Amino acid sequence: MKRIDVIVKAIDTVPAVLPHLGTRARYLYGTTKPTEYKTYDYMLSQVERLVTSLYNNNIGGEFIDLLANLISGQLTQAYQQAYEDEGYTDFVLPDYLTTSLQAMILNQFNFVDQFFRDIVDARIDGTPIDPLLVRSGMWANQWNAAYKEAQMLIRVQGGGNLEWKQGATEHGCTTCGNLDGIVMSAKEWETLGVHPRGYPNSKLECEGGGPANNCDCTLEPTDKRRSPNAYGRVEEIVL
Repeated sequence: MKRIDVIVKAIDTVPAVLPHLGTRARYLYGTTKPTEYKTYDYMLSQVERLVTSLYNNNIGGEFIDLLANLISGQLTQAYQQAYEDEGYTDFVLPDYLTTSLQAMILNQFNFVDQFFRDIVDARIDGTPIDPLLVRSGMWANQWNAAYKEAQMLIRVQGGGNLEWKQGATEHGCTTCGNLDGIVMSAKEWETLGVHPRGYPNSKLECEGGGPANNCDCTLEPTDKRRSPNAYGRVEEIVL
């Protein structure tokens, strides 16, 4: 049996173990379960299952740890998904995202005990479970909130994304043609020192203009996501 198959089988048998695994193990599992551990819908189904189990007296105090683990795992996955969707391929979140993620998880932990007590009180009092299931949606929506927060932080940290737009006069410039359409953060373009025009520009085959050329390429602000492996691709393209 392949290693990934062993990981998947183990997690499927004991789902609560997933948040405690290393990043790579969670990632490998996620590649085989693309819709199960990274979405609002999955988190909603799991919270509703826990609420129903506690309300029916099928579980007890372990509800607190199970919900806390679910929150930690789901919010972590949301941050990792946002990081990946913004075009970053490394598995380890940068410090600024880790700090934000930890603060968000700890904030949600503050409400777990009260939710537990409310469910137990409803069971004892015989009040309907429906309002508690509605509140499950509020918990699950934290996946969406975490994803959007991470996405915003990534773009702010990078100074916003810029897209290379090839000008009308660069038909013969291989460098400008290869850069056309690449989206990368303003900070990364600056770090690499790659910019249009600015003759004499040794990074570009056309040298950014000059007597023999007339570079009119631009770096334009965009809401598009960062191109996959953008930094490495630009490094390989420039002269």
